Amino acid sequence: MIKIHGNMKCIMAVLFAAAVLTFTGCAQNVSPLGGTDQPDQNTVQDTDQQTVINELNRSGIYDSEDAAVVVKKDLEAGTVQFQNITSSRRYTLHYDGTTTVYDKNDQALSMEQLKEGSVVTVRFYKPRKALAYVKENPNCVSYNNVRNYNMDLRKGTITIGNELYNISGHVVVVSDGRETDMMEVNQMDVLSVWGYKNMIYGVNVEKGHGYLRLQNEDYFVGGWIDVGESVIRKVGQDMLLVVPEGTHTVTVSNKGSSATQEITFARNEEMAWDLGDIEITVVQKGTVIFTLNPVTAKVFIDGREVNVSRPVEIEYGLHQMRITADGYDPVAQYIRVAEPSANIAVELEQSEEEPEEETSEASSKKTTDQTDDDDDDDDEEGTTSKKYPSKPLETEEEEESEKETEEKKDEKNTVASSTTKYKVYIDAPSGVEAYLDGSYIGITPVSFNKAEGSYVVTLRKSGYQTRSYTLQIDAEEKDVNYSFTDLIKLDE
Repeated sequence: MIKIHGNMKCIMAVLFAAAVLTFTGCAQNVSPLGGTDQPDQNTVQDTDQQTVINELNRSGIYDSEDAAVVVKKDLEAGTVQFQNITSSRRYTLHYDGTTTVYDKNDQALSMEQLKEGSVVTVRFYKPRKALAYVKENPNCVSYNNVRNYNMDLRKGTITIGNELYNISGHVVVVSDGRETDMMEVNQMDVLSVWGYKNMIYGVNVEKGHGYLRLQNEDYFVGGWIDVGESVIRKVGQDMLLVVPEGTHTVTVSNKGSSATQEITFARNEEMAWDLGDIEITVVQKGTVIFTLNPVTAKVFIDGREVNVSRPVEIEYGLHQMRITADGYDPVAQYIRVAEPSANIAVELEQSEEEPEEETSEASSKKTTDQTDDDDDDDDEEGTTSKKYPSKPLETEEEEESEKETEEKKDEKNTVASSTTKYKVYIDAPSGVEAYLDGSYIGITPVSFNKAEGSYVVTLRKSGYQTRSYTLQIDAEEKDVNYSFTDLIKLDE
């Protein structure tokens, strides 16, 4: 007959319980271990108690299972914070070398590889807050390194490709290990996204954004700046542009002169480019020949109609081009002129909707307002090959009005100084520089004209980390107030 020592009985009993739990699931509670001071067979000494605990960990013992979002990892402390996807309750668990981590395909991961924002299945031992098992939930929706998305924070939705999802009111958003919120996500950021069914619960900013300030930019004011084919803006005084994280080619151009610099932008950090030392070259022009279908189409360069019946001289640099024709969809894009001669061929697509017939008064007005072709040739400018949203067909009078509107939008402080009745107020933090879509609007508290649309507000103060926020303003006839968290002081 085989005799079993009392301590061994305890260990075997625990291992048997572990086998039962592993087989039956996580519905049972594991009782805390304990004993008396009597050194008999029912006593578990300290050394043996630790052995039992180790056996529990190695056996994957747990008494709770949860579907949660990874909020924060502390690799030095050996802890992970989670948020329950149903109740949004947060809790922190300890892990060690016995904790197992898997991706959704059951491939082993290290704790470093487990991403904040991911939706996971968690198993843990509640009395000790011990994390036994983490696995990326195979039933969740997940997208990695997403660039093609569109946020509508007013409706609380995000569109990824052709799929529309709601954003949870308690969504976990993490950027570079720091928890943030959806308003700090810029449309140029690269995201990984996790959710369940039609609801998004976690977002990780894989690539974020930095900031670019131009110095001694006077000569280039009114020209164009192009950052990594992601940002195209007219140059204004005292700008602070939000730019994508990474190394990009930056080009500024005006009056036929241009400068190019490769700049590396770190997340949430500001870079300055001093244009004062750039050698200003003689204004250069390229000759562009347009081939259009239909031949009756009209071409507008930077808002001015040009005569395309002969070669058109356009200054070197970046310009906007718009082509319209009755009964056809307009084409709107950027072109860059950088060679002595070039050909541009454009074929318009017929509009699906029947164009409205012009009234005799409008036709008369159009004929009267046509500019002399020879005068246009002296002022022509050009653009790149990047498309921007097309607009409905308009009369020349409307084109001129649109041009004036666009010019006003590009002027510094135009929005902030508007006399429109309703305003958007930036109340806090106080005493910081505020920029609206890259243009300086004042020191907070500050306000700007309320108009429906999406805007990026950037807050800056010397010695502090710059922050930017995406604001999506509605058309409701009332003022809007925003207060943001204090800027973080930079380490000296």
